[in-house]
Amino acid sequence: MLSKNKIDKKLKKYIKEHLSKGYSKQAVRHVLVNHGYNEHYVEGLLKKHSEVQFVKKYAIIASLLFMLSMFSLNFISTANQQQKITGYATSLSSSDEGCCTSICQQTSRNECYGNFVDNKKCPALEDCNVGCCIDKEGYCLTNYLHGNCLTGYGTSISKECSDIVFCRNLTDKSYSARQYSIKNKKGAGFSASSPDADYYKSSFNIRYYLYDKTDVVTVAANIIDKEQVIDSIALYDDGSHNDGARNDNVYGNNWLSSKIKDFEGFKKLDIDVAVEYADGTNQSIENAQSIVVLNNNKCMPIYTEWSSPSQKRSIIFAADNYENLNDGYGKFQADVQNFLNVLFSISKFYGSKDKFNIYRLDQSLSYFNMPTLINIVSSYCPSYSNKKDLVVVLDNNEDYCVIESAGVLRVNPNVFFYKNITNAEINETFASFCNYVLTPKKLADEILNFAAPPRIIVQTSDNITYNAGFVNLSFSVSASNFPVNYSVFLENLLILNKISNEEASESIGLNLANGTNAVLIEARDKNENTAFAQILLNVTLQ
Repeated sequence: MLSKNKIDKKLKKYIKEHLSKGYSKQAVRHVLVNHGYNEHYVEGLLKKHSEVQFVKKYAIIASLLFMLSMFSLNFISTANQQQKITGYATSLSSSDEGCCTSICQQTSRNECYGNFVDNKKCPALEDCNVGCCIDKEGYCLTNYLHGNCLTGYGTSISKECSDIVFCRNLTDKSYSARQYSIKNKKGAGFSASSPDADYYKSSFNIRYYLYDKTDVVTVAANIIDKEQVIDSIALYDDGSHNDGARNDNVYGNNWLSSKIKDFEGFKKLDIDVAVEYADGTNQSIENAQSIVVLNNNKCMPIYTEWSSPSQKRSIIFAADNYENLNDGYGKFQADVQNFLNVLFSISKFYGSKDKFNIYRLDQSLSYFNMPTLINIVSSYCPSYSNKKDLVVVLDNNEDYCVIESAGVLRVNPNVFFYKNITNAEINETFASFCNYVLTPKKLADEILNFAAPPRIIVQTSDNITYNAGFVNLSFSVSASNFPVNYSVFLENLLILNKISNEEASESIGLNLANGTNAVLIEARDKNENTAFAQILLNVTLQ
């Protein structure tokens, strides 16, 4: 029989390996408990794993901050480096690296155990989208990597599991079903489409996950425009219609938006799913999904929840100085997603997702001037108003976040946010957004500023010989981090000690002895940064 230490070691290894592959804690806990391990015991191991990971991440961030400070101090060129935002941290990677899709992290090929994609950013790959995975047994697994979900024959959807009706109360694996004995699964499922929005004449992949396909004869998707059916396609579960694997309960097919009549601007379409059973009965699942189609318009909605543009606040992303980059549009798209990932990792914004419409302006990768950009935004983005909406110009050439005009800001795409962003109202946040933004350059500036010692400037000359015993010592003290405490020592004897909240100038008389007199001025700021100025005053008394 294995000892407890060996069991602990094996389980810790299992937890580490599976969490690194994208499995959620819920999924790992479920498997271990099903294999007979005590739930509290498993929970304790998961908690210890999280604590270890936190310590490691903290150490990495601390090292990163040090590297950033050294970078600014020594003016090291970063022309061959790119930065990727993951949460609140920045990871540096060279241009010859790629994405390790099994863990969706930027690595070198040698560091990747699994599929590797050269010279690609993980956020730009569909396999690295995070969402809800419904496994083949019907369990809803949160924060799951798209690629790992499909590899395990699951169905992935880019939403939180709590936002999917199926996961909340229709599957007998869900918490609600266990509590309230919901057993009727006929027609229960959820719809997904890829992409959520695209241009006219593009192809949309429509899928419907049907929990129980017993006696199902046909499944169809009806395309609805203003409550009128304008097209219909059959959905299949045969593995040949972009529906995943054969007989995996996912029915799918591609729909061409060119089948609808030509139009201008935006068209939001709802999708109803119709299920026919062997006994001749039919079931309709209304508004199972929605998609947005654009024509003669380059203001692309990011989320399918796009609605009520005159009532909601909009965040509109535009690109500048992307035209000379390889795959500029792809880079812009990835940077927008990175920005949103960081923004919506903040609970205040995540909890208010339904209050925003998000757009990506694909009109150009660079704009001649801001009035031109705003004219395009006003023409193409629905109900734009600089009083309620925010235009974010992503610019890799910009080191900081700067306000261009009312409701328009320019910012480096690699952003962090100060914690106090959670305390402000949304309208206040939009009005002074740059106050909450922390870019890598600004972070480096703040690190240097935090560690900058006080400055001491001595006016009294020490390159002459004084012929009197009384000499006036004049100096000034300034600092980046007030208050500052400064002291004067004459031959190790303290003769002055003061604290100042602003730049200070001092003039103090010294009674000097014949010969060489050592004077030391010391200044220490609130961050314990210390500066010294030592002068030797030579005196020859007659």
